[in-house]
Amino acid sequence: MKYLQISFLMFFVLISFSLIHYVDGKKNIPKAEEDDLEIERQLRVLNKKPVKTIITEAGDIIDCIDIYKQPALDNPLLKDHKIRMNPSSIPGDKKSKNVSTSSIFGGLQRARCPSGTVPIRRTTREDLINAKYLAKKSEPIDANGYPNIGNNFVSVVEDIRGKKYFGAAASMSIHNLTVRPDQYSTSQIWIVNATQPEINSIQFGIMKCPSVFAAGDSRTRLFGYWGVKVGQQTTGCYNMLCEGFVQVSEDIHLEHSFTQSSIYGQRIYDVYLKVYQVQEVGDWWLSVGPNAENTEDVGYWPAEIFTHLRNSASAVRFGGNAGSLSQASSPPMGNGYLPQLLDYKKTAFMRQMKYINEMGNPANLDPRTVRTINGAPPQCYDIKFAGQLAGSGNTMAYGGPGGICN
Repeated sequence: MKYLQISFLMFFVLISFSLIHYVDGKKNIPKAEEDDLEIERQLRVLNKKPVKTIITEAGDIIDCIDIYKQPALDNPLLKDHKIRMNPSSIPGDKKSKNVSTSSIFGGLQRARCPSGTVPIRRTTREDLINAKYLAKKSEPIDANGYPNIGNNFVSVVEDIRGKKYFGAAASMSIHNLTVRPDQYSTSQIWIVNATQPEINSIQFGIMKCPSVFAAGDSRTRLFGYWGVKVGQQTTGCYNMLCEGFVQVSEDIHLEHSFTQSSIYGQRIYDVYLKVYQVQEVGDWWLSVGPNAENTEDVGYWPAEIFTHLRNSASAVRFGGNAGSLSQASSPPMGNGYLPQLLDYKKTAFMRQMKYINEMGNPANLDPRTVRTINGAPPQCYDIKFAGQLAGSGNTMAYGGPGGICN
C-alpha cells in the first residue's frame, strides 16, 4: 500500500511537471528563464567578434568591430540599409575629420581601432538589465512631447504649435557629480515627434549612471537614446544596447567618457552637441566637438527605425533629468546647485541653444515664445532662462541638489 502511495505521488508530480512545462506539445519556458535566454541572445548580437580589443584608461573594454558587421545592421528594419560614411556622401565616401577630440574625451589610450572598424564598448549582462529598467524609469514621453511628470526633469521649450524642427544643438557645461550606483543624472536635449498613438524621440547629451556604464563607474559620459512608442509598447534603447545607432567615427563613440569637468567658482568646461536630420534620406546625425565650428560626426540613427521622425520633429527641449532606479532619494542635477544667472562659474548652463531649420541651418530660439517647465519640486531642481546674451546666444541655467523629490 505504501509503495502504491509513493508511486501515485511520483506519477502526480510527473504529470504536474509536464502540464507546467509543455503546452500543446511545446515547452513552456518559465518567465525568468525566458528573460535569461533573451539576454543571452542580445549579448550574442551586440558583442560581435572584434578585429582588435582595447582597454581604455577608464577601464572600458572597447571592441573594434568591422563597420559593416556592427550590431545596428542586424535590425530587420535595416536589412537593406547601406551605411552612409558621412551625411552628404554616397556610401563608402569617408569625410575627413576636422577636430581633435583629446581635449574633451578620454582617448583609447595610445592604441586606435584599425581603419575600417569602429569602437563599440563591450556590453555586459548587467548593462542590459539596468539599461532596460532605466528606460522604463526615465524615457516615457506623453502625447505632448513632455517627459512624464513622474520624472524629475527641467526643460526649456519653444511653445509654437505646428512648427517643424530638424535638429537641435547647444554647448553644455560638464560637471563631475556624485551619483550613487542606483541613480542617474543627465544634461540633455530631447527631439520629439509626438502624435497619438505613436511617439518618436531622440535624446542625447551628458549622463552619469553607474549602473548602465559598468558597475561602479564614476565618469561622466556621452549618451544617446532613441525610442518609438506605440501604445504601451516601446522599441529603442540607450547607446548601443540594441540594434539602432550606426557608428561611423573611429574615435568618438556613445558612452565615451569626458576627461575634464568644471570646478565650482573656478573654471568652466563645456562640450558642443548637435543632432541634425539629413532631410534627403531622413537620418539623424549626432555631432560632437569643443565648439560649433569644430565638430565630428559620431554616427546616426537611420530613418528606417522611426515612423514620425522620418520627416521632422514637432518639438525640441533643452534641460536635465534625474532620478533613482530604486525608491531612494534623487541625485544632483547640473552642478548640484540651484541655478542662478549672475556667475556662470557657479552654475550648470547651456548656451548657443539653437534648433535646426528646414534649410539645415542652426537658428535661434525665439525668446518671446520660450517657456520653462519644472517637473520637480523647486527645492530639488530649478531652471532659469536668460534669453539672448552677448557672445553666448540663448542661454539657460539649471540643476539642483536633488534629495527626496517625490
